[in-house]
Amino acid sequence: MERLSRTEKLTSEKQIRILKQLGLTEDEAKIYHVLLVSKESTVGKISRSINFSRAKIYGIIDNLLSEGIVLEGNKHPKTYTPVNPSQISERKLREVEEASKSVQTELAPLYQSRPVDYLETITVKDMEIFSQVISMCERANTSIDLIASILPSEMPRNVCRAFSDASTRGVKVRMLFPKKGSNLDLSRLKGFFEIRLTNSMPAAGIIMVDEKEFCVGGLDVPDSMNTLLGMWMNQSELASLAKLIFNNIYDNSEIYDN
Repeated sequence: MERLSRTEKLTSEKQIRILKQLGLTEDEAKIYHVLLVSKESTVGKISRSINFSRAKIYGIIDNLLSEGIVLEGNKHPKTYTPVNPSQISERKLREVEEASKSVQTELAPLYQSRPVDYLETITVKDMEIFSQVISMCERANTSIDLIASILPSEMPRNVCRAFSDASTRGVKVRMLFPKKGSNLDLSRLKGFFEIRLTNSMPAAGIIMVDEKEFCVGGLDVPDSMNTLLGMWMNQSELASLAKLIFNNIYDNSEIYDN
């Protein structure tokens, strides 16, 4: 086996890592790399280059042949040649693009429409509240109603993104924010939203999805810096009552016009 300099070894290791990123295993990448450097080689020469047994190389070569990564060369002695790595890269890219399209049409709707399969009532604290809001937005099919005690600029970015994604899917999103002295900054919200402002904001925030589930949350002690507490409920009767309360506050609030 030819001894490589440190620079050559580092270069070789980098090239093998790239091949692994294209989906080759460690051993496949090493064998293909030998062929890439030599342009054509026998199993014996490959074995001497990377110290693999002939039986192991034959097995890996068969896999590479079946995947169109390696081609047969001469018959006597039997040699193998590498396919242009650009062709491998382009093929992998096409496969990923096709898989991505299938994910959007076949798998994403399955995820978004997954049924709620956990307890009908759970208590959430601090960041768990925001995680619950994001999950609810992902499950929304028709409507999201929100009474927010904080402004969009104060919400975590992933929460704003969840509202934006729901709006993009065609979910009707109505939002009620406190009317404060500063202008309402909606830069984190992308999409179409029906927004109103009120001077009489409830102490706790609430989000309702599809008139089926809702989450109420606020500080465990009003006007303090204590723990955020919330309760998520998957109870349609209570959700209908919460919807009536929301509609009453929302209908008597000021339409936001930017």
